[in-house]
Amino acid sequence: TCHNHRAVTQANASRHKLEATGIGGVACARHGCFVPHAMVDFQKGERQMNMDYALCEALKYNMKGINRVLTFYDINCQYNKHFREWVDRNMYLEVDEQICIIPGIGLWHIHGHQDCCY
Repeated sequence: TCHNHRAVTQANASRHKLEATGIGGVACARHGCFVPHAMVDFQKGERQMNMDYALCEALKYNMKGINRVLTFYDINCQYNKHFREWVDRNMYLEVDEQICIIPGIGLWHIHGHQDCCY
């Protein structure tokens, strides 16, 4: 089901003593380039706090005049539910209140979700 992705629950489960078990980042869908300061390492699977940092950094970069963004993430139906709350509780993260984030799931991952996700 959409709330139990193998990427999250089983990522590198058989590997031990690794400092990083994967990477994540934010890229521009229009240009295909990664946003500076928006790449993160994952430790023991995809941890949402790492992506919180990457997204917050991306939303600070070259955003003058942009107040609406479309994000694609394979677990966006769960990730986006509490994103603003997590950011508000973290003294190191910030997102401009004027930015409207529209969540989406890419075509490759959408088949693992249910209609009730959105």
